[in-house]
Amino acid sequence: MSMIPSDSDEGVDARRALLIARVAGAVALVAAGGFVLIRLNNSPRERDAVSSSISTGLSAPQVTVDASTTSIKVAQAGPVPPTTSPAVVSTTSLASVTSSTLSTIVSPTPSAPSYSTMPDGTPEPIVAVFDVEAITVSGAVPSQAAKDRLSDLAIANSKFPSAVVSNLLTIDPSVPTSIGVRVIELTSARFPSGSAEILPAHAAELDRVATVMTALPNVTVLVIGHADQAGSEATNYALSEQRAQQVVSYIVSKGVAASRLSSRAVGEADLLSVGNDATSLALNRRTEFVFYGLIVGV
Repeated sequence: MSMIPSDSDEGVDARRALLIARVAGAVALVAAGGFVLIRLNNSPRERDAVSSSISTGLSAPQVTVDASTTSIKVAQAGPVPPTTSPAVVSTTSLASVTSSTLSTIVSPTPSAPSYSTMPDGTPEPIVAVFDVEAITVSGAVPSQAAKDRLSDLAIANSKFPSAVVSNLLTIDPSVPTSIGVRVIELTSARFPSGSAEILPAHAAELDRVATVMTALPNVTVLVIGHADQAGSEATNYALSEQRAQQVVSYIVSKGVAASRLSSRAVGEADLLSVGNDATSLALNRRTEFVFYGLIVGV
């Protein structure tokens, strides 16, 4: 048997030697310059991904040669160990490191409040509706003590001693104690049609507001002016603004500091009744009050 290799054996050995030499040269370039150029025959996106992994601090892909099969395997890129690291590098995967790191630096997304809010994010006020025989209080409060306090205040400030409180308040500890209380008086005197004049009967109603504010010096009040649906929208808005300002001026005249009062106009945007009869229209010619600070400290 001849010991001289055939042309085909020589060709395989030559190709294998050439392949190993090329890989060795590539490895030498990595050791010398820290740069590996990889040609991908796939899409530009794949080529960009490899370039990005190198430029963002990832090590060049590891190249493994299998001389028995003359194949080359490219391992996934991993993080470059710092130059001051010990010789032994942790094999923790990049995915797990990223997950654990992000969990410590990314703040959790704040959850939405459990209570109703206004468009500006402030809590929607509690609503207290005063009628002849009943006072209905609804909304959310932070505690049972706050719930009880509002019931007591409603009874103390009702014009009708026999009125019964229907307390529909729910308790939500996340509700701030600064939440407002919107008071709607169904039996209060109203403004004359097309006017912002405060008549004597109406003034007596406003005296009760001034008395509450004097007794509770930490309380502030927002006065909201309203108009009925007769007339133009622009005229009604201007009229509601005048009414709110007139009420503020009247309460200030009773000794309440102006800094504790503010006003806002809504025109005909918040009607209590949509009827066109005299009673319905009169019901809408009003001001409402939002009290802030009634349950602070409770």
